Amino acid sequence: MLKYFYRFLILLVVLAITAEVVLRYKYGFCNSPLYVSDPDFEYIYAPNQDVTRFGYNVRTNRLSMRNEEVLPSDSIVILLIGDSVVNGGSLTDQDSIASTLLEKRFLKDYNKRVRVLNISAGSWGPDNIAAYLKRFGTFKARLMCLVTSSHDAHDIMSHQNLVGNDPGWPDKQYKVALYELWDRYRWIFYYYFNTWFFAPTVEQNPEKVLLDSMKKDSVKKEKLNDAGIRKPGLTFNPGYEQIYEIAKKDSIPLFIYLHPETSEIELGHFNDQGDEIMAYAIQRNIRLVNEFSLGIDKKYYRKLDVVHYNSQGQLFLANNLYPLFQEYLNLKK
Repeated sequence: MLKYFYRFLILLVVLAITAEVVLRYKYGFCNSPLYVSDPDFEYIYAPNQDVTRFGYNVRTNRLSMRNEEVLPSDSIVILLIGDSVVNGGSLTDQDSIASTLLEKRFLKDYNKRVRVLNISAGSWGPDNIAAYLKRFGTFKARLMCLVTSSHDAHDIMSHQNLVGNDPGWPDKQYKVALYELWDRYRWIFYYYFNTWFFAPTVEQNPEKVLLDSMKKDSVKKEKLNDAGIRKPGLTFNPGYEQIYEIAKKDSIPLFIYLHPETSEIELGHFNDQGDEIMAYAIQRNIRLVNEFSLGIDKKYYRKLDVVHYNSQGQLFLANNLYPLFQEYLNLKK
């Protein structure tokens, strides 16, 4: 009996070691992009990183942008500002984010170094961005593009101490990949466990199905309007006005690129929060690019995601921004 116990123990150790090696070297566990906290804009990727996670490379410069270093000789600068939609996070390779694609395309088409500075972080609102620009300046930019979504209308900084306390904002690497898997991703196990074993059964009463279908059209729009991401801010995000004032002070053209959530794609237009952003743009006479007019589709989103682009979506964004950037820069070949 003791012999079988030892064999079982050895098997567990071998499996644990194998899992640890696979998680580290195939999926990049214990090699996550790290964050630093900040008293003004809450948090941002730590500077000077070069890590590969889930097969995707993430690099940051000394100012925590997902870019190569900003040089004094960079004379043509565009600020591409936003949240995780612009940033891409650890699920988007450095070479696939829109800012990288745009820089490469300008270099190829014009043989000029045009910097598209990626100033962003996951769950940032416009007020986070404004605080960053107040700290570091606008880098003599010729153009500023704010990529925003409806939920940003009320995504106001709360200055919670997330970095190093929430697993989603690590400030140091985990020592053990298996522990990182459990600490950061156990919710996935709970989700699928509940889905597989505790999914509610639906009564298929023909009369009830017919009655429900008659009610659907009247409530669908209301549900979709309330679906998606809802932030707790009670007032309109002051960052929009702050960014507008910064751009105005430095004489930088500013336009807003409004990106929908998947629930809004189903709805066919932006929800009430998106309407607030559009109303603000009209009030301040800021050009607003409505992504619905550009053919946005769910195929450009990550699987099971409500707002983030996949790699194809980042290319879609870059293709949409390129002619707009050309229009403002008026470069000559």
